[in-house]
Amino acid sequence: MAYICGVLVGDGHISYRERKKTMVIKIVGNPKDEKEFYWEVIGPKFQELFDVSLKIKYHDSKTTFGFTFFSKTIGKYLTEFIKLPEGRKYESLRVPEIFAKNKNFLIEFIRGVFDTDGCITFKKRYKDYPYYPVISLYSRSDLFIKDISRILKNLGFRIVESYNMIKSDNRVKNGYTIISCIEMNGRSNLDLWLEKIGFYSPKHLEKIKKYYSI
Repeated sequence: MAYICGVLVGDGHISYRERKKTMVIKIVGNPKDEKEFYWEVIGPKFQELFDVSLKIKYHDSKTTFGFTFFSKTIGKYLTEFIKLPEGRKYESLRVPEIFAKNKNFLIEFIRGVFDTDGCITFKKRYKDYPYYPVISLYSRSDLFIKDISRILKNLGFRIVESYNMIKSDNRVKNGYTIISCIEMNGRSNLDLWLEKIGFYSPKHLEKIKKYYSI
C-alpha cells in the first residue's frame, strides 16, 4: 500500500466523476521507457493489492502508458483514509501521516515516489565520462519536498534543497511554474540509496547497472 501510494503521488491522479457517480484512479507514465515498469511492477502490484483486473495500455492519444480504474470505494479509501489528495495534488501534497510512524512504510512510499517522479542522472563534472550520480526530485509542493527531505536526512542522506524556483512551462497560462527540489549527490548517497531504499523502476536500474560497470 505504501509503495502504490508513492506511485500515485508520482504518476497518479484521483478524481471524482460526477456523471458516473464514481471515482477514477489514473496512473500513467512515459511510453518511451516505462512500459516494462507498468507491465511488470506497477500493474501487478495494484492488481494484487486491490484484487482487481486492469487494462494496461496507451492513453492520452498515445502520449502516456498505464491504466485507469473506476471505483468509488477505492478512491474514497485512498483520499479519506490514506489522505492522498484528490484532484490537483500539488496544492495539498504531503507525506501521508498514516505512514509517518513506520520506517518501512516510509521507505516503500519514498521508493514509489522516486520510481515514478524521481530522476537519477550521471554527470561528467571534471571528467570526460558521466561518473557523478545525482538523485533528484522536483515538486510544486514545497511542503512535500520538506517532508521527503526530513525523512531522507533521518536515514543518513546528505541533501541539497532548493525552494520556490521559477521554471519555464509552456503548458500553463503565465508561462512558468514555481517548483522546489532536493538532490542527493555523489557515490556515497547512491550507495546508501541502494542499501536502504532501492528502485523497482527498470529504467533507473539500467542506468545504475551501466554506472557500476564503468
